[in-house]
Amino acid sequence: MLLALSYLGASLCVWWLSGFVPWFLLPDLPFLAIVFSGLFVQGIAGFACALPPALFREITASAPSWSMFLGSMALYFASREIGRRFLLRSEPSLLSAVVLLLAAESLSVVLLLSLAGARSFSFLWGAQEAVRIAWTSLIAVPLFLDLSVRWRRVKE
Repeated sequence: MLLALSYLGASLCVWWLSGFVPWFLLPDLPFLAIVFSGLFVQGIAGFACALPPALFREITASAPSWSMFLGSMALYFASREIGRRFLLRSEPSLLSAVVLLLAAESLSVVLLLSLAGARSFSFLWGAQEAVRIAWTSLIAVPLFLDLSVRWRRVKE
């Protein structure tokens, strides 16, 4: 299910809608699949669920080689630690965890690009990134709650 969701999201956002809808209005569904597998899928199954979306992000992003894949795997391990330490069954705690992970990813990209000597970022880019974080986080809450209920049923 996570593999299909992440592939559908990557293909929908990158190939089908990217010419019509601004990039910051497209939810990062492979990101959501990685975070869900870290938060709710335990053990080696969670790691196996996080690998394909990380590869999708590496293939579809215009970033230096292996940077998105390694960043996605770091994101998986961070979300796994958050899932172990906190009980994320309510909407506000889940929303704050996803916002925190998206903001950390955005800040790490800014840091890496500034260390590489890229141009400084504008206020417009910051506003677009804030919209992307809010939109993806708001999509994550009902999606994660529904998928976590389904995952618990499968485990039973």
